[in-house]
Amino acid sequence: MDLIKLLNWRYATKRMTGKKISEEDLNTILEAIRLAPSAYGLQPFKVIVTENKELLDEIYEKSCPQIVVKQASHLLIFKASKKLDEEYIESYLRELKQVRKETDEYIDNYRSKIRKVIENPEINKFSWMIRQTYIALGFAVIAAAKLGIDSTPIEGFDVQAMNELLGLNTDVEEAVVLLALGYRNAEEDHLVGKPKVRKSMEKLVEKL
Repeated sequence: MDLIKLLNWRYATKRMTGKKISEEDLNTILEAIRLAPSAYGLQPFKVIVTENKELLDEIYEKSCPQIVVKQASHLLIFKASKKLDEEYIESYLRELKQVRKETDEYIDNYRSKIRKVIENPEINKFSWMIRQTYIALGFAVIAAAKLGIDSTPIEGFDVQAMNELLGLNTDVEEAVVLLALGYRNAEEDHLVGKPKVRKSMEKLVEKL
């Protein structure tokens, strides 16, 4: 199936069957997340993966009362960093130097570029890091579709309750978006087979 057909096939699934996706397919989706682009390659986010029924039930009851959370094979919880400290940046730069065999001069210049963002008081750092996280989310959605796996991105959840359930230190990181993975229940999902409602290309795109 070509890319456009895949994107027409996928939709934000409202009912899933509970059928498990394979470990291989799950790892492919996670690898797509890992390989997604992020500013300077810093990847200021992490992903929690769970299929734990007790946790999913708690998330449903206390943070996100969407039935697909309980019906999914797995739930991915994307958490964005709130700050990147010196240790994080220097660790990344050491790895960059080692993997790419870069010179000290190159690394010094790269460090300066990163600091122009990190130390700029006019940039909302958490908002910036959330945007990097959403790029990875998009890659996960497309990777899932390529594997014939349904997905439902979810923003509508109680963030504070989610952070508490996961025991997150909110001075450092915070849950920002969820992705339910599984298989559509064609008998119960009212959106199955319905066409997408999107802007026309003429209304969406401006060419200058």
